[in-house]
Amino acid sequence: MHLGDSRAYRLRDGLLELVTVDHTLAWLGLLHGWWPADSPEAARARYQLLRYVGHPDQPEPDLLAAPLRRGDTWLLCTDGVSDQLGYHRLRDLLAARQEPARTVRALLDASLAAGDADNATAVVVRVHPALPAPR
Repeated sequence: MHLGDSRAYRLRDGLLELVTVDHTLAWLGLLHGWWPADSPEAARARYQLLRYVGHPDQPEPDLLAAPLRRGDTWLLCTDGVSDQLGYHRLRDLLAARQEPARTVRALLDASLAAGDADNATAVVVRVHPALPAPR
């Protein structure tokens, strides 16, 4: 389930995919071509959440059904990470195949070094093969 402007990414076979959409007026404006991504309108609309936990109208969350595959790396992060680190930087940090805790530290350090003033939170999950069932 997903609501708000935090993001989920999946790294599979070297391709980093964004699997969620932001529930902001900025995202909606970009999709509909109301303004360019680097416009003042988009900047103002960035923090106007349309759907979020605790919204008085109780909007429905997006439901995501994504099969897990051995070797997948998943990143769940706030915009304090995704807004500071571009596609290639995110992909490279996730593809380094360090332990998830070290990858999180590297993501947060890179976000802070980029001058982030927003909160930066990240969770990294790696899909490993299942252990054989005991006999």
